[in-house]
Amino acid sequence: MTHPRLSRMHRRSLALIAAITFPGPAAAWVDELIEAPGRHWLVLSGASHHFQPERRDWRETNPGVGIEKAFTGTPWVATAGYFRNSYDRNTLYAGARWMPLALGPVRLGAFGLIASGYPSPILVLPAASVQAGRVGVNLVAIPNLPGYSGYLGLQLRFAVD
Repeated sequence: MTHPRLSRMHRRSLALIAAITFPGPAAAWVDELIEAPGRHWLVLSGASHHFQPERRDWRETNPGVGIEKAFTGTPWVATAGYFRNSYDRNTLYAGARWMPLALGPVRLGAFGLIASGYPSPILVLPAASVQAGRVGVNLVAIPNLPGYSGYLGLQLRFAVD
């Protein structure tokens, strides 16, 4: 059974990303994920700001699109999508946000991803999310590290169901 408000294209895109990321019974896993109680979101990636721009010619316009599934009654959000990263490379990603702390409309936690186009394919980042009804914003941040500029990253979220 498929989710009535998630288009066929979105289901196929999610299944393709899952099949690449998690070989094997990805289609059944994706169907279970889609059918679980929660809200689906369209995510538009868009911008980053690096704290040490002199370390590299960072790309700070990061267009992309993805989907999220926020699970009702849990601090978990599944996510997958595409964007052009700060290294000016294509990035396909799949992962989850764990957002256990809530301060009004603000949620705080961590973003864990498997992502292409980076020196390490596994990313774990501090995250914040703000939501007002059917619109939201995701922020990720990492401080300056030896050999790497810290940054803030921004995504816009729109409920699709």
